[in-house]
Amino acid sequence: MKKLSLIISLSLFTLGLSAQSQIDTSLVVNGVCGMCQSTIEKAAKMEGVSKAKWDQDTKILKLSFDKEKVNLEKIYKAVAASGYDTEYLAAPDSAYNSLHACCLYRDPQTHEDHKKK
Repeated sequence: MKKLSLIISLSLFTLGLSAQSQIDTSLVVNGVCGMCQSTIEKAAKMEGVSKAKWDQDTKILKLSFDKEKVNLEKIYKAVAASGYDTEYLAAPDSAYNSLHACCLYRDPQTHEDHKKK
């Protein structure tokens, strides 16, 4: 019985330690459509990231990640490299310009075009 109690205690302690390395956060990422959503989420979903869900209306990317495996800076860089500006890091022009024409979120006309749909 003491062994079982010790095993349960150690298991709960280990679960507590692993939960401490899990971070839930959100960040602003510019985009306008479902294609943007797919690209943003794919860029953010790297080793150590268990959740990456971007909302088209709010422009919020909700993340859950293991801080022992990845950090926010790496996630920001990956999203920017895919062509999307974050609240802290702008996408390089070359990456932005390679986006599909309907995803050029810096162009006010693109936003107008998406409102009509």
